[in-house]
Amino acid sequence: MPAYSQQEQNGFDTLLQKAKSYTESDNDSAFVYLKKSREYLENHQLNLLNQVKLLEAEGDYYSLVKSNYNLATEKYLAGIKLSEKHHLNYTNVLYHALGVLFHITDNYQKAKQYYTKSISLSAQQKDTFFLLRSSINLASVYSSLGNYKTAEKLYLNALKYPAPAKIRNTLLANLGNMKIREKKYSEAVQVLKQVVAVSNPDAIDLSFFLDAKVLAHDFSGSDTIMAKADKVYRQTHDLRDKSILLKSLGNLAKGMNNLQKAIDYKDQYIVLYDSLKAQQRDEVVYEMESKYQTEKKQQELLQKDKEKRQLLYLVFGAFAIVLLLSYLVWVNIRQKKNLARQKQLLETAVDEKNILLKETHHRVKNSFQIVSSLLYLQSENMKDQEAALAVKEAQNRVKSMVLIHQKLYSKDQLIGIDSQEYIEDLVRDIIDNQTDSMANLETKIKVESAIFSIDTITPLGLIINELITNCIKHAFTNEPQNPQITIRFEKQSEIYILEIADNGKGINHPISEHSFGLKLISALTKKLKANYTFENQNGTRFLMEIHKFEQM
Repeated sequence: MPAYSQQEQNGFDTLLQKAKSYTESDNDSAFVYLKKSREYLENHQLNLLNQVKLLEAEGDYYSLVKSNYNLATEKYLAGIKLSEKHHLNYTNVLYHALGVLFHITDNYQKAKQYYTKSISLSAQQKDTFFLLRSSINLASVYSSLGNYKTAEKLYLNALKYPAPAKIRNTLLANLGNMKIREKKYSEAVQVLKQVVAVSNPDAIDLSFFLDAKVLAHDFSGSDTIMAKADKVYRQTHDLRDKSILLKSLGNLAKGMNNLQKAIDYKDQYIVLYDSLKAQQRDEVVYEMESKYQTEKKQQELLQKDKEKRQLLYLVFGAFAIVLLLSYLVWVNIRQKKNLARQKQLLETAVDEKNILLKETHHRVKNSFQIVSSLLYLQSENMKDQEAALAVKEAQNRVKSMVLIHQKLYSKDQLIGIDSQEYIEDLVRDIIDNQTDSMANLETKIKVESAIFSIDTITPLGLIINELITNCIKHAFTNEPQNPQITIRFEKQSEIYILEIADNGKGINHPISEHSFGLKLISALTKKLKANYTFENQNGTRFLMEIHKFEQM
């Protein structure tokens, strides 16, 4: 191509690019440059592809700026007719543009038709860029129609093609957002994790990721992602994007029960919201003024009464916006005060509940202590040794329950007992009260720490009390040199294992099913839905598998 022709082409390209840039910003100045582009095209001998590109740009203007979809359709179809007639490699672009037009007007059937045509033609021409754009938009149509399976298939197929990072991230972000609409929150987290893995992710994509984590109740790595989100927030200039990201950060902090941080984000959101509304108000004023100037140049006929009416509408509009902003600020301030008041009332109620609960456990412990003391006095005054021993065993059972309530009111944890601490203290108390004549008794305790409810720890403590007491009474009648009792309590898979073993004489006769101790153990194991066995293994070994437990 001669040098002067290239200069002419560059002149046309510059005018058309300015028209497109104004179209993208929804500015009527686009019309001026479109008109200049058409005049330039008529006065210069340029190839036919430029005529097709101008028709596409005019269609974009009437669609995006003027919302005149009929005229926009005429422009696109005229471009398609020229492109198909002269076999130009631009028809796929116009098919995509028509698909977008029908998409934004909710004519999904037509949108699907033209996106599909664009995909097919782009594949033939190996135009990966419009192949991906049309695939993403077609998937969005299916997603809007609730056909998530087809939409996901399109997204995944598009991911197979090499693409710039920006388009790939857009594709993954749309897929993740669709997963959120499907309520597949965990899958959404995994997809969006790829989008935000880059050093500087988009603020909106990051807000999708935060929302997915909140909905999935997945707060792993939340501190790291919140720090990253704070950085992106500071680097983002668009107030709308910043406000959306702030809202998602507030929801994440709330989900993590970090109420103070949630309130801080809410406060920042209110401030940013005011700034955003102020900016929107300024943009409305600017846009109205710009349209006024454009229409003035185009028509060159504006009467003074019309100017006054427009100015009056502008003043009333600005005044209405100010009133609306004032109302919204007032509503937000009131909501903030209500939230603070509710938080204070909730904290007060929790404190009162904890005090009452502590007092209840204290009184229950005292009541059990009185029962234990009465049983002790009764045993001391009984001449029948067997009866006195039975009463003392009952006293030990009561003591195991005394220990539970003593721990509940003496710790901040008011609704659960630490298994390790409780079992170690219980075994030590039983040994101290039972082994006056066996000072060399050794105990090996291996207990896994876990917080259990009273309904779980009470039967567990009574079972341990019975078994340790029986070991001391029956296992070491031969006075071995190194008597030893081993206690093991740990979790295996989905159950807990309790093992109590001694190195005594073992079981040399059938266990009586009529003994009170065995009846008590059987009843308590049913409460825990547990299975248990007694074995001879260099002494006696009790093994119980607990299937029902309430872990806090």
